[in-house]
Parts: sequence; structure tokens; C-alpha cells
Amino acid sequence: MDITCKIDDREITRLLDKIDRRSEDMLPVMTRIGARYERRVLENFSNETAPDGSRWAPLAETTLMMGLVRKKGFRKDGGLKVSGKRYLQGKRILWEHGDLSDSVHHQATRDSVVIGAGGSVRYAAIHQFGGPAGRGRKVTIPARPYLAMNEGDGLALAPQDRAWILKVLEDEMSRWR
Repeated sequence: MDITCKIDDREITRLLDKIDRRSEDMLPVMTRIGARYERRVLENFSNETAPDGSRWAPLAETTLMMGLVRKKGFRKDGGLKVSGKRYLQGKRILWEHGDLSDSVHHQATRDSVVIGAGGSVRYAAIHQFGGPAGRGRKVTIPARPYLAMNEGDGLALAPQDRAWILKVLEDEMSRWR
């Protein structure tokens, strides 16, 4: 005796076909993810924090002194001028003219998004990863990650960013039904 069972999977097949067609062009979603993450990176500059919320290493005294000399912030007796005090109070980490934060950008395609910094800003990587710098590589700049969490030799998104991106993708897919 044979038992035959016929399953009508037309509805499931239609849904899978619809998902397949919709997922061919994820440009709007990738653009949304890129724009949001770009805003998060700019918040890191404002807050002087890494993507995980940890504070960046403070500026070295040498860096501050060089800035005071450059800005002519000292009086003849060696004390600070008002302009020198203002410089120290307003000095932000990774911010001289805004070139590094202005170089942050995203580029979205149908199936990916790239977030980065640099271009003409040669020092973008040294601030992200840290390391020896300057003439003769005698100065060590501490890592001040602004793009993503450093994990070993690679980069990974901070957990809250990863969770947000997964939520965006889930929300998008829920509308495909």
C-alpha cells in the first residue's frame, strides 16, 4: 500500500521568490546603514570616544606645548596668555582643522556598504591604529579608534552597531511579506 502526500508550496515559493527579487538591490538599506554609521563616527569625534564608548587617550603634554608655542599662547614671563588658556580649554583630541572628521564617508552599493576615512588625510590610519610616528619614528601615538572596534589584526563593529544593523535588516525583510 502506497501513501501519497502532496504539499502545496506555491505560497512559500512565491514568498521566497519575492525575497530573492527584493534582496537583489539593497541600495536603500545599505545607504541608510552607511549614513547612520557615519553619524556615529562623527559622534565619536565629538565625544572623544571609541565606538565601544571608551575614552580616547588624552593628548600628550608635548602636543599641548607645541600647540601653545604655535598659537603664541605664552607671555614673556612664561605664563599663559588668555589666548593660551582658551587654546587649552578648547583643544579637542583628533581635531586641529576638522580634516580627519571631514574625511569620514560611506559608499553604498546594491549589496554592501563601506565606511572609511582618509583619502587625502595621510594620518587617518595612525590615529585609528596607533604606532610609531614622526621623524625617525621616535614618537608613539596611541590608538584612538573612531571607525570600528579594533579586534586583533582586524576590525569589527561595536556590538551596539552590529545589533542596530541586524535590526534594520530584519525590519526591511519584515516588509517583504
